[in-house]
Amino acid sequence: MKLFRSSLIGLVAVSALLVSTAGLAKNPSNKVTIVDVASAVNEETGEFSTLLFAAGLYPDIVAYLQANGQRTLFAPTDEAFGKLNAILPMFCYNDVLDLAGQQPAYVGEVLAYHVAKGRLDASEVLPKDQIRMLTGDFVTRVPQTTVITDALGRDATLEILNVFAGNGVIHGISEVILPYAPPTGTSCP
Repeated sequence: MKLFRSSLIGLVAVSALLVSTAGLAKNPSNKVTIVDVASAVNEETGEFSTLLFAAGLYPDIVAYLQANGQRTLFAPTDEAFGKLNAILPMFCYNDVLDLAGQQPAYVGEVLAYHVAKGRLDASEVLPKDQIRMLTGDFVTRVPQTTVITDALGRDATLEILNVFAGNGVIHGISEVILPYAPPTGTSCP
């Protein structure tokens, strides 16, 4: 099932890129960005709706993902956000929206922790021991695997590799990675 989903997402992304790049010949200043490709994939699969919604609350992150220059987005799927929702009650949050409402700066840091400078396709990510994220913090890669580990020691599998955009590449991941534990919220009984 995961292989089918990965293949489908890759096909949708390639189709979106081909349709969008057809317009580039007419208007060379129109660059297909990471946001464009993630949105196109989401329209077809629904895999990134929570990520796109969350990013939309942070215009600086969206602007960075649309800007010139190359970057890599480690994009949590909606299923990944569901897994995060399952652990948030131990930090006194009902869900991701509650976390964003109580700790907007933290959620902005979490989103930035999913972005690395430069276009790191799978052939560059997989041999690395660690990857510096936009926050300046690192994720580590488990040797001989497609698993990255966040600052809390939580693992995320790179499930969807090499979804290319004009200004970078997207890798779909199985978990929302965290740079540090969320501050305690106010939604505990």
